[in-house]
Amino acid sequence: MRERQRDYELVFVISPLHFNDEATAAVIQRIQQSIEAEGGEIVVKSCNPPWGRRRLAYPIRAYAGGESSRRSFHEGFYVFFQFKLQAAKVIEVERTIKLSDAILRYLITVVEHKAKVVPAENLADFEELEAPIDAKDAEGLEEEAVEEPE
Repeated sequence: MRERQRDYELVFVISPLHFNDEATAAVIQRIQQSIEAEGGEIVVKSCNPPWGRRRLAYPIRAYAGGESSRRSFHEGFYVFFQFKLQAAKVIEVERTIKLSDAILRYLITVVEHKAKVVPAENLADFEELEAPIDAKDAEGLEEEAVEEPE
């Protein structure tokens, strides 16, 4: 049985050590290829404002490529993806993200689409509602009410 694809959002922060165009593009391409290799479909990819290079809300301490101690980072390059993927395949994408030294933090969330359902017994209440009367319409109604035929 084939599992249905779900909608996901992924935000990750790339280390400032990888801010040059080639390194940033390589990290983004690697994550994109990982999603597509698992049979996913990328709906939105954004690193333009409000995403992109930004100051972090708080410093993140992380190991920088090959260093023995952690370093504090105050800036990061934010990337946002919306994609469709089977739930069982998300683990492999997450594994690729964790193995990348360039990514400081990431968050994958499931997008739930909830439809508002109106019960049949409450449907009549919506049909009886009238549009509100504004001041101009109210004046016209008063004038009509004053002029009664004899």
